[in-house]
Amino acid sequence: SDAELEQLASLSEEEVDLGEVALVLASEAYPNLDIPRYVAQLDRLAAEIRRFTEQMRSRTRSVVEPDYVIRAMNTYLYKRQGFQYDREDMYALQLKNRYLNGVLDTKAGSCTTLPLLYLVLAQRLGYPVYPVAAPQHLFCRYRLPDGTEQNIEATAGGWSPDEDYIRDLEIPDRGLQRGAYMETMTYRQLLGDLIAENGGYWARQRDFARAVKYYTIALQLNSKAAEVWRLLGRAARSLTNQYLIMESDLPQLANPTLDATHRLYMRYATQYHRMSKEAKQKATDLGVAPPAQANYWVRQKQLAQAAQQRTNTKGGENP
Repeated sequence: SDAELEQLASLSEEEVDLGEVALVLASEAYPNLDIPRYVAQLDRLAAEIRRFTEQMRSRTRSVVEPDYVIRAMNTYLYKRQGFQYDREDMYALQLKNRYLNGVLDTKAGSCTTLPLLYLVLAQRLGYPVYPVAAPQHLFCRYRLPDGTEQNIEATAGGWSPDEDYIRDLEIPDRGLQRGAYMETMTYRQLLGDLIAENGGYWARQRDFARAVKYYTIALQLNSKAAEVWRLLGRAARSLTNQYLIMESDLPQLANPTLDATHRLYMRYATQYHRMSKEAKQKATDLGVAPPAQANYWVRQKQLAQAAQQRTNTKGGENP
C-alpha cells in the first residue's frame, strides 16, 4: 500500500532491516508470501554461518586475517549450501530472480538477488558489508578494521578489484566521476534501489502511474541512481502516451464536461512529458551506462565463471 511504501522510505539507516524490507516489497509481486517464514529462514542461515565460522576457527586457529569471517561465509554459502548464479536466466526475466524469496527457494539467483542475500546475512551477522552499484549489476564491499575495503562478487563469492569491474562492465568515466557507479552505498540507498525494482514490476504490469511513483520515491533515497532516472524517464513517457491516447479517444462534442476532461488529459500529458525529458537528462548527466548489448550477458557469463575460479583459489574449504 501507499502507506507501507512511505513508511519504508522513512526508515533511518539504523532502522533498515534489509531482509524484512526486501520481503515486504516482494509481497507486492507475491501477495501470499509468508514473510515470517522467510525471515526465520534468514535468521537460521545467519546462525549456521556463525557456527560454521567458529568451528573453522577452532580447527585452524586462524584469527589474525581480517577477512577470515568473509572467507568462512563464502565457503558456507557457495560450497556447503550450493548457492549459485542462475545461468539459465541471465537477464533475470523470471520473477524468482528479482526477489529475495526466489533465491531462498531455489539457491540460484541473479546479480541482484545473490548480492542482496549476501548483504542481508552480513547485516544479521554484524559484518561491515555494503552494496555497490555497477551497470545492471550489484556487488558487495567489505570494510576491514584498518579502513581498507575489498570487493565481494556475490554471484560466486570471489574477490574482484575495482579495475576489473570498471573494465569488464564498461563503466563510463562520467558515471564514475558523478558517483553513479562504484561508490559504497548506504542501506537506505539500497532500499531505494529495491523500491525501484518494484517500480519496474508495476511498469511491466503497465501500471505506469504507480511505476512513476515508486521511481520517484526511490530517487529520494538514492539520487545518484542513474539507471533509475532512465527508468523514470521511460515510465513517464509511457504515461504521457496513455494520456494522449485517452484524450484522442474522447468524443469530439461541444460539452463543458468533455472539454474539461480534454484539458485535464492534455495537462497530464504535458506534465509527464516534461518529467520524462528531465529524468532522461538527469540520467545522462550522471553518466548512465548504455543498455546492455546483445553480447553483454555472454561476457557476464564469462565473468561469473572467472569469479568462480577465484573462489576456488581464495574462498575454499580452508578459510
